[in-house]
Amino acid sequence: MTIPDTRHSLLRRLHDRTDVTAWTEFCTIYEPVIYRFAKRFSLQDADAREVSQEVLLIVSRKVEAFDIRADGRFRGWLSKLARHAAVDLIRKRRERPIGGSDIVRILSAVPAIESDPSQAFLLEARNRQFHWAAEQVRQSSQAATWQAFWLTAVEGLPAIEVARKLGMNLGAIYVARCRTLARIKNLIEPFLEEDAS
Repeated sequence: MTIPDTRHSLLRRLHDRTDVTAWTEFCTIYEPVIYRFAKRFSLQDADAREVSQEVLLIVSRKVEAFDIRADGRFRGWLSKLARHAAVDLIRKRRERPIGGSDIVRILSAVPAIESDPSQAFLLEARNRQFHWAAEQVRQSSQAATWQAFWLTAVEGLPAIEVARKLGMNLGAIYVARCRTLARIKNLIEPFLEEDAS
């Protein structure tokens, strides 16, 4: 199991277009985030995927020029790219040019994005980061330990019920949940530190 780089170090690694590991990690984490962000604009699956690919292409061309001092947080920059790509695609798909009232209508369909574009992107990124970290931990956990964590922490079943179901004592359920959650938090921590800076 590998711990992901923080975004600053990952961004530096992305400057090397031949660093396949960095680009794979970046795409694994952020492509689904961009896709779900694009879907908030009521785009069909194929269009949301087109937006995702367009944004990844733009990132590959512009990541070397990204400057946190001038461009702000990476998350904000990436969400701005996704927003522009989605609106551009909508413009291209329409038979008539989009006027000011049409843009307001499109953007008002996603009020959370309108009030703070990076906030919706952050929620999608956090969701994806959790799923990525959970999958890393699941792969290296014993099945009963993982089930004890998932059933109690994610599905919200009472620990006593899970203990009976898995044939484990109550203490083992709590230990499995606590240790698994700690491992997931350790994987997510670099992302949270980056968001706070």
